[in-house]
Amino acid sequence: MSCWRRTTVLRIPAVCLGFECWSDWDEFLDLHDKDFIGLPGHFTSALCDSYSYEDYDKWLPGGRGYEPWDRLDMNLYPEIVQSVPGPFLDYYLDDIAPLPWEENTYNANDCARPLDEDEKAKYLPLFQSLFPDFTLEKMSDVHYCSYEWYDGSDAPYSY
Repeated sequence: MSCWRRTTVLRIPAVCLGFECWSDWDEFLDLHDKDFIGLPGHFTSALCDSYSYEDYDKWLPGGRGYEPWDRLDMNLYPEIVQSVPGPFLDYYLDDIAPLPWEENTYNANDCARPLDEDEKAKYLPLFQSLFPDFTLEKMSDVHYCSYEWYDGSDAPYSY
């Protein structure tokens, strides 16, 4: 049964982790398939990755417009990267489902922001567990995202 939920994640675009091609990103996700689950305390590919946002269908492999290109950063099309910086890797901090009706603000309290300096230091070891060379400086690419969504529909895009 579908319900409203509140999800809180640490989110980073795959390109900020060094992935350049869809095939490399897919291979990474396949390698971690058993470990990447959408539960608090775990990494996973973001739920909003494959949904249609402005120009996103042109960016996906097999989508309209740019089929020959499989680079995630799409340097030739910066307007697409500006509007769609995903796919993303999420670290789940919290997930409340079902969300009690008295707590549901229907997205009014959704938030996406960069981490502060204390949060960067606190969460750095999580990312280093997957990417040993990940630095405190790279934590600037990680954003805190909290959003409410109806899990019978698309998760909202936020970064």
